[in-house]
Order: sequence, then structure tokens, then C-alpha cells
Amino acid sequence: MNARRLLATAATILTASCLFASKQVTFHGKIETLDGGARRTMVLVERADGSLDSMVVAGNGTFKLRVEADSRLRLTFRQNGYITKVVEVNTLNAFPKFKSENDREVRFSVELMPQSPSNDLAFAAPVGHITFTKGSGLMKVHYDHTLVTLPATDVTAAR
Repeated sequence: MNARRLLATAATILTASCLFASKQVTFHGKIETLDGGARRTMVLVERADGSLDSMVVAGNGTFKLRVEADSRLRLTFRQNGYITKVVEVNTLNAFPKFKSENDREVRFSVELMPQSPSNDLAFAAPVGHITFTKGSGLMKVHYDHTLVTLPATDVTAAR
């Protein structure tokens, strides 16, 4: 009898922990360059609460980032000799309404463009916005690849 109670209690705790486990979204990505290398690419991860993390991308250009559901992030991709790119991510609605999954995997690539010899090019705004549709959890991506030339004072300050 005691063993049955212990087993029932363990099952209840396990079920409850599964129900209240936080949902996670894992971003798998690849950084690509025209010369085929992603040497020393730095990814800065800025969260809505102001916390900042960074990671150096593997030699083959792949990266993996795991975040809580309902998070807002700003991912900045930097590599010497290339134009910095920013991607905004909002994982609200990342999980379909009627599915009981706790993990979601998202894949995307970032192509870095060579910087001009005078280092004066920048993107006018984040190049990408990743969101998810309410109810279905389908990923939506919006792009803006508008380049601007920085004034000489901004180029000096950016170095």
C-alpha cells in the first residue's frame, strides 16, 4: 500500500512539473559570408529586461540559442570587415494554441555583407523581425535591407 502511494505521489509531481515547465524556443542558425567563412562572428543577445549575453559563433558558422517563450530579443551579428546586422525576435505566440509541446525549434540564416573600404555603411533599421502568428504559431519574418551611408563623424565614433 505504501509503495502505491509513493508511486502515485511521484506520478502526480511529474505530471505537475510537466504542466508548469516553461516552454522553450531554440533558434538554430547559420552565418554565411561571400567567402564562405564565419570566422570570429560575435552574436550579442539583448533581452527586453536589459540583460546582455554574447557568444562567438563556431568556425562552421552555426549557432544555437535557447530562450523562454514569450520573450523579446535583439540579436546583433558582428564580424570584422562586414556590415553589422540586427534581428529582432518576439517569441510570443510561438506555440500553437492547441498543442501541448514545451519545445520549439526555429532555423534561420544570416548572410553578412562586406563592409565598404571606408567602413561607412550601416543598415537603417533591424534587417529582420521574427514573430509568430496567434493561434497557429506559424513563424513570420519581415525584412528591411535598406543601407545608409554614415556621416564621417559617426564612422569615427563607431570605431
